[in-house]
Amino acid sequence: MTPLRSILFVVGGVVVGLLPVQSFSNTQSTRSQRTSSRVLMQMALPSRTSSTVAEIEAESEQLRKEIEELRKEALSRLEALSEQLGVADTSSDTLTTTAATTLTDDKDLLPAPMPITFTDTKTSTNKKTTKGIANLLDETTWKISLSIGREPGTWMPKDWGKSGQRLNLSFTADFTPSQLFDRDDFFRGGYTNAKILNVESNQITLGPSLSEGQRTFQVKNGGWQVTRGDGPMGTDLLRFFIEVDEEITHPGLDVYIPKGRIYCSCGYFPFMNDGGGKDGMKDAVKDEIKKIEEQIMQLQKKKDDIKNPFNLDGIKISSEIFKLKQDLDMMNQRLSFAMVRQPDKQLLRYSPDGDVGLTKEGGVCCEVKKGPVVEYHILGRFGVASAQKEEK
Repeated sequence: MTPLRSILFVVGGVVVGLLPVQSFSNTQSTRSQRTSSRVLMQMALPSRTSSTVAEIEAESEQLRKEIEELRKEALSRLEALSEQLGVADTSSDTLTTTAATTLTDDKDLLPAPMPITFTDTKTSTNKKTTKGIANLLDETTWKISLSIGREPGTWMPKDWGKSGQRLNLSFTADFTPSQLFDRDDFFRGGYTNAKILNVESNQITLGPSLSEGQRTFQVKNGGWQVTRGDGPMGTDLLRFFIEVDEEITHPGLDVYIPKGRIYCSCGYFPFMNDGGGKDGMKDAVKDEIKKIEEQIMQLQKKKDDIKNPFNLDGIKISSEIFKLKQDLDMMNQRLSFAMVRQPDKQLLRYSPDGDVGLTKEGGVCCEVKKGPVVEYHILGRFGVASAQKEEK
């Protein structure tokens, strides 16, 4: 008997038939079996293929129906969402177009606008605005008193103010938070972080002299700026200017203010904790100096009690005293630094809120151009005091 083998035919995922095949030892029978196998496959394929296509078409039709149902459901949801947002009703065609546009052009759409909120003006007015270190003078008013006369180191002409006489002027200025766009080289960066300085009534008052009484002169508004780290030992500076329309002087005097911009600068010391800790650094250094001095005195007494100058304990005490004196010198240097960084209260004039102090005296100068070179010549000094803004 010739052994038989079975071949399993699978078409489109379905078993077509199980065919017995004889061993390949008999070549003629093998060929006939292959031929019969092909015939069976050709007979089975047409019927199975036609049924498979019909099933695929049925499944496609079912998918079309489901997609149409999903589309209708999406359109109904869009209509409901539009009604909730208060958007006017639109036709289904328009919604379809909108949906298509949203899918294709979503990247080109602008972001949704931020909601508009309304606050109670009474509540917001009572809240105090937090200011930065450079903005503590915003919306404050100060009285500026100028004392114009010859000062050491001035580059003014030799006969200017030679008599020693001085001009005393005053004006009131409002330090506004409005940005200044008028460039001036006196400010760091030209006009970066510079703000408008309003001169009340646009007038400056010249005090009386022996030859004539008090006079007023017209001036233009100027600007102001706080520069960080430009002062001695890295302290901050306040810079501001006004512009006079004419030369200011008294008849018969050899001192005058030239026409143009008059520049002023003084120390600027912020105190962000409502005046607390103004002398903290100085007090800490002073306490440390006091402790070192007491230690030196105690060691000096012990050394004085030792009669033998070559005693080992005396040598150790002398070495400790030497080290303490070095520490004392270093602490005195820190105190000098602290005195500059945190001046005594008597040297400052504070804002109404007490969050910033200005040195009670500053320098006054004018700009002199000599070709491409710009020089600032000393005109005198000025004082400041906090003032109330005039009610109009």
